[in-house]
This record gives sequence, structure tokens and C-alpha cells, in this order.
Amino acid sequence: MIMGMFVDLLLEYNQMINLVSRQSTRESLSILLAESLLLKKYISTSFVIDAGSGSGLLGIPLAIAFPEKKFVLIETIGKKVRFLKEAKSKLNLTNAIIFEGPIQDFMRHQGRFDSTLIARGFPRVEVLTDYVYKKHLRQLLLITSIDRIKKIQNKVANIHQNLYNIPLRNNLIIYKLENVSRETYKKWVK
Repeated sequence: MIMGMFVDLLLEYNQMINLVSRQSTRESLSILLAESLLLKKYISTSFVIDAGSGSGLLGIPLAIAFPEKKFVLIETIGKKVRFLKEAKSKLNLTNAIIFEGPIQDFMRHQGRFDSTLIARGFPRVEVLTDYVYKKHLRQLLLITSIDRIKKIQNKVANIHQNLYNIPLRNNLIIYKLENVSRETYKKWVK
């Protein structure tokens, strides 16, 4: 029910300000929400940061699904920030906060190692992978293309990585980078 309220709100606002494609329908947004919820089984921390939240299609469904976890929705574009604040209020998402500004500012002042960074369609994935590489985060989960991952894989070769398929999509994957102890990593590779 609350997911339906979010889709209704998104479609309503999309008529006034362009948040997603003008051709978006309830059905197309429902598919995107379902894809976002695929991340549920891979998030292992209680603090989740959504970089480039945009219309909230990644962070809001996960905040709804995980009321016990804390979410930070990060966005730089004013009209999208206003929408995220309105959605947070109307959906009564007490476990989410909105941060207006770039991910770099948030991480510099409020980032925490015991967190998961999530993103979908983020333009510069190397910026996000640096936070795991430099041990500023426990894990990174991206919904992205395999081509984007190929560009950064050499840099993160020594970090535990997994790729997961997204059903019915041959152009998108879930990419997971995770900082783990050497002992845990050794157990995984046996």
C-alpha cells in the first residue's frame, strides 16, 4: 500500500516537474521499484546512504522495506530534494533523512565505515568505489551496466566483489563491493 502511495506521488509530481521520464507509467515504475528491492538481500549494515537519490526510486522503497535501518537520501538538484522531502513527509518515513549536496560533502563530514552506499545510474562510479577502496565504507551496491564495472575493476581487484543478474534485464547488474577482514575473505575463497 505504501509503495503504491509512493508511485502515485511520483507520477503526480512528474507532471509538474520532470523527475523521471515523461513516458513513465505505473507499470514501468513498479518494475523499477521491484529492481530496487532486489538489493534487500545484499545490505548487511544498519546505515544506508543513497548517492544521487533523484526521484527516490532506490532509497525510498528500501527505507519502506527496512523501517529498522537508517537511510540518507543524497541529492544535489533542488527540485528533486524538494520532492524527496515531500515524499518523506507524506509517506511518514521516520528512518530517512535528506541531505542536499554532493556525496563527497556528506562522506567528508558524516560518512561512517559501518554503512552501505547504494546507487543506481550514478554517472561516476569510480567516485563511489573509492570510498570502499579507501575503507571509508563497509559496502557498495550499484545497479549499473557491466561496461561501467569493467572500467573500474582493475582498481578494486583486491576487494571482495560480486555480480548479480537482474531478472529480465541483460544490460543491468547488481554490483557489490565489500570490505571484509582477511580471515572472512579467506573463508569465502575456499
